[in-house]
Amino acid sequence: MHLIDLREIQNAHASQHIRREPKYFNRTLLTPVGQQRRVVTLQHQERRCFTGYLGPGFLYVHVRSGTCVVASTFLGYNLVAPKTVAENACLRTLWTEDKSDVQEMSLSKPSTVSQKNLTGRNIAADWTYEFEDFRLDPAHLMLYKHDVVVPLKPKVVETLIALVERSGQVVGKDELMNRLWGDSFVEESNLTQNIYLLRKCLGNCADGQPFIENFARRGYRFNGRLKPAVDVELVLARHIETKTVVEEIEASRSRWTWITAVVAIGILVGAVSFAVRQMNIPSNASEMSNSSAAPFQTFSMRRHSDSNDVSGGVISHDGKFIFYTSKQNGLWLKNTATNDAIRILADTDAVERSVISFSPDDNFIYFFDRGDDKNSRVARMSVIGGAVERIKIEDSWSGASMSPDGTQLAFIRHNSKTGKQTLIVANTDGTGEYEAVRSRDEEWFGLWDRTTTWSPDGTRIAVVSGSQVDGRSAWHIKVFRAVDGEGLSTITSAPDWRWIDSVLWMPDGDHLLAIGGDNTSQGQIYEHTLSSGEWRRLTNDLTNYVLLSVTGDGKTVVTVQHENPGNLWLLPASGNASEAKQITSGRNLMTEATGVSWTPDGKIVYATNDGAQWAIMTVKADGSDQKQLTRNCAGNDTCSQPVVTHDGRYIVFQARRNGVPNIWRMDADGDNPVQLTRDGGFSPAISPDGRTIVYTNYSPTEMFWRVPMDGGPAEQFSTIRSVGDVSFAPDGKQMAFSYWDKAAKQPFQTCVADLAAAVPEKCFGISRSFPRWAADSRAFYYLDHGFLGIWKQPLDGEPTMFVQFPGERTNNFAFSPDGKYLVVARSKPTNDIVALTDER
Repeated sequence: MHLIDLREIQNAHASQHIRREPKYFNRTLLTPVGQQRRVVTLQHQERRCFTGYLGPGFLYVHVRSGTCVVASTFLGYNLVAPKTVAENACLRTLWTEDKSDVQEMSLSKPSTVSQKNLTGRNIAADWTYEFEDFRLDPAHLMLYKHDVVVPLKPKVVETLIALVERSGQVVGKDELMNRLWGDSFVEESNLTQNIYLLRKCLGNCADGQPFIENFARRGYRFNGRLKPAVDVELVLARHIETKTVVEEIEASRSRWTWITAVVAIGILVGAVSFAVRQMNIPSNASEMSNSSAAPFQTFSMRRHSDSNDVSGGVISHDGKFIFYTSKQNGLWLKNTATNDAIRILADTDAVERSVISFSPDDNFIYFFDRGDDKNSRVARMSVIGGAVERIKIEDSWSGASMSPDGTQLAFIRHNSKTGKQTLIVANTDGTGEYEAVRSRDEEWFGLWDRTTTWSPDGTRIAVVSGSQVDGRSAWHIKVFRAVDGEGLSTITSAPDWRWIDSVLWMPDGDHLLAIGGDNTSQGQIYEHTLSSGEWRRLTNDLTNYVLLSVTGDGKTVVTVQHENPGNLWLLPASGNASEAKQITSGRNLMTEATGVSWTPDGKIVYATNDGAQWAIMTVKADGSDQKQLTRNCAGNDTCSQPVVTHDGRYIVFQARRNGVPNIWRMDADGDNPVQLTRDGGFSPAISPDGRTIVYTNYSPTEMFWRVPMDGGPAEQFSTIRSVGDVSFAPDGKQMAFSYWDKAAKQPFQTCVADLAAAVPEKCFGISRSFPRWAADSRAFYYLDHGFLGIWKQPLDGEPTMFVQFPGERTNNFAFSPDGKYLVVARSKPTNDIVALTDER
């Protein structure tokens, strides 16, 4: 807001001219807050401040300090305050566009109304709620903090009103949904988003309690202490004569004080008059790009799939179709209007597919068609099916993004020898490939989902990147010139973000969408305004979002909503799935990072995420005596991949503090955590002699390192390049691990080698597998590529299925030390296409 000294205004202009100069008010006094309101702040010579805003059917004036007289002429009315108004009083003035008669009214009691009501509602009902630094105005759907408007959408304020009216009581989600949206079909995530915004702007009460408290599976409660509302009175009288009526209130005040007050209100109402005419007309380009014009300030969500096995989807530019892949059933095209879908290409076991984009004219679809060799081919086919045209593009590690004109693709390529990544641009027919830019030292480009996006004019490419500075990881979105890779700008994420996933440049050119977040949530959707540099969270729920695409008009964004709730199951070491028993409960996040390990006395140690934080837990094999061992893995910290030492004294794990993963050690009861590495590390394993911890370090190249159990300098353990998941055989002579060989027919492999070997001795065509050795050291067990079950691979022979759980994902597993039991981290993932529609 802007503070204006009326003495300066008075010296520069005559008061009657000030009231009639709309450019002055638009340039200096109007501050947009929301779509329907304007805020004005004035200050006269004795520092008595007026704050006002224009809303539907009323002019609001608030006296922030001292006393004042309100007097001016507006739309043919005299606005007169009949008495001295106390400090922090709240005045409301009503008007109508047709200049109907006005009425006298009071907030403290209903007035007898003999003339036409301006707004169709009783102003006596316009009561305000006050709690600590906040004031809530239900009649006009406004919230204030320290008398400054908090820019919230009306539906968000309605949510707060519903909770405040039942202060101290738990209000159920169904009740809130019915009150806010009635019989309309609206996803519960819209309510969750409203609650998130309210909790973010309100924070905690003075006693430390959150103003809005969440009760799992029950609802929400407002905890603030409400104060009485202010009793004020304002009289509006029809202007009969042409002169301004000013009622003298304080005889001791100089006439200059009253003239100043008149000028102040003249300026205010003049601004309001101009704002009425200009409410829906942006004054210039900058106003079009401010926060009020940001996309998806309010939006609805609609699910477009019900199979739960979607792996990716994109929407056409005209918004009529969604092209998606099913994990089991190939490529599909869905009509967004009817929700009908047809399969346009059947799946095959040897091919893995992922979506890229529609062509600009929406007549063709592009997708990755990965076979059993090293090449990731771009394929193209008609939206109605038919022949598939395959385009050879080698060694693509990330998803790809298409230029706006449909002639080029951008993607990331990784060099395992140097540990560097390169932004590659190539024509969609496979020709004209060039390296736009390479990652620098201590920097990396994203190698997952869609980490590149083109600007709407096709001249720039934004890339998800990370860097390590002073032992901390920081995430950015870097913008490069497409033609030569020249760096143009760097967009810094919020300080507590630990990763950024997909990124999408919106058609308006001034906004980006990204999926990312901190450790307290799954992947959520955020919006970034380039002109202001601000981030804004769009979604707030316990699901995980992957991939982003948008229609040509920027009104609809399609993403995939992913959930992966899971638990631990115990079964005989023979692998009989029918005897499996669930030993944990709840909606735990189970991934390959979960990690499971046995203690010598038969307890199970594992990592999980409850949606708010990671924690390392322990539980007995019968499901009893569950305990949390870690206490400091909240916020941006993670604790995962626990491994118990042979003697059961320690638990070694990976902890990501300040964004950097390192190897830590703690006592078996969770006490005395000690950081063992400083330069990064993951996938820890205990050496056969129990004296050292072997792990993989990505920086500068993927190799095995080791660090003493009792602490000390880390040293390189092997020259073999690995991508993690090392496991030592019981005989103490061999190790199995995940391996990457660009020159091989199938780059991702699982290999076996002697501990002293410089190169792998035997490799199997198995992708990242989390190998676990058999007791006789002559075979190992592993997870297949789709995490659909556990296989057994003899060192000399063919693999066989060991155990499978149809319809579920196997994330990790471990055999008990006595060889009698097998614990499995299982989950049942769901993946659905969701469309977010902007309701501006």
